[in-house]
Amino acid sequence: ITRYIRDHNRAARPFVWTKPADTILSKLARLPAPSE
Repeated sequence: ITRYIRDHNRAARPFVWTKPADTILSKLARLPAPSE
């Protein structure tokens, strides 16, 4: 695991969102409430 992380981080790049935040948040708002 350590080797994988080290190798992966050598070519790390920032995450790029592919959808606008409004789209993601509106989908999250439609999810059912979690049960307890």
